[in-house]
Amino acid sequence: MTDATAALLNRMTEFPLHQHLGFELVEARDGIATGRCSVGPNQLNAGGVLHGGVLYALLDITSYCAAVTVLPPGRNVVTHDLHVQVLRHGPPGSQIHFAASVRKAGKRVMFLDCEAHLGDADGPVLALARVTKSLVPMPVGA
Repeated sequence: MTDATAALLNRMTEFPLHQHLGFELVEARDGIATGRCSVGPNQLNAGGVLHGGVLYALLDITSYCAAVTVLPPGRNVVTHDLHVQVLRHGPPGSQIHFAASVRKAGKRVMFLDCEAHLGDADGPVLALARVTKSLVPMPVGA
């Protein structure tokens, strides 16, 4: 892993919003990433279950972590499209496991899949996401 990749992944774990949402990066390498989150008060909707917007954000965050492991030097990615299928609710107190993988990395666009499971990687599927990210120049000083 390059120093630039490690720095981007470190920023993802230290980013205040990601910390507030309870995101923990478990692994990121070779076009894959896994993460987790415990569903607590910060992640609940008015109905008392995992908020859909939080779920979408965590799927996107995990996908970004997978994407940066295969970026060419001097490039970054931004979300171009995010399609999520929610299959069940995330109850309070549950652990959510996220797994993302790069399906195709082109010169301008990257396609990723991400899954959220209740419990661990073998738990019931909570949501599936198809994520498209556009490659952009790395901002100066980033």
